[in-house]
Amino acid sequence: MNEHFSIKEYALIRKIPIISDAALEILLVKLKEVQPERILEIGTAIGYSGCQMLSACPFAKLVTVEINPEACAVAKEIFVSAGFEHRVQLIEGDVNEVIGYIGGKFGFILLDGPKGHYEQLRPYLTELLEGGGVLFADNILFKGYVNNGYTAHKHRTAVNSLEAFIKHMQGDKRFIAELLNIGDGILIAYKKVLNN
Repeated sequence: MNEHFSIKEYALIRKIPIISDAALEILLVKLKEVQPERILEIGTAIGYSGCQMLSACPFAKLVTVEINPEACAVAKEIFVSAGFEHRVQLIEGDVNEVIGYIGGKFGFILLDGPKGHYEQLRPYLTELLEGGGVLFADNILFKGYVNNGYTAHKHRTAVNSLEAFIKHMQGDKRFIAELLNIGDGILIAYKKVLNN
């Protein structure tokens, strides 16, 4: 990566999708509220949101998953240059194949990976999120296709998955979920603390 560019500029020049400014602002507010010890991120890209989260939570550790090897290589370099390498576990691979092997509990989960798999990942993420934790799903309205009654054929799988994900998260009594029409849509789900 060229050090003359910021991570954000690098992403824009290379047309690498990163979290929008509006979504990032809300993400950082929620993170500071929770102050998690462990964060799980689905969709590392080049590490922009990962660095932002680690900066906001100086005592947190991050587990982040990315399928694209080129993006992983850049993200590793960025995490090292930011001084975060000892606080990050970067897993290169398909989230559907690795999610079952991720251990422990997380106080915060950022879901910003393959939209067609959100519903498939939901049971795993529900299990990985600790009581009192937050699941933050970005781009949940998928270019406005979700819940608008029309879906182009090539987007149907992703839209069906996202609609099912929203419905199940909002209907799950273990969560308090809110859908925000900000950016490309954000779903924020707070996992209730169960009293034994």
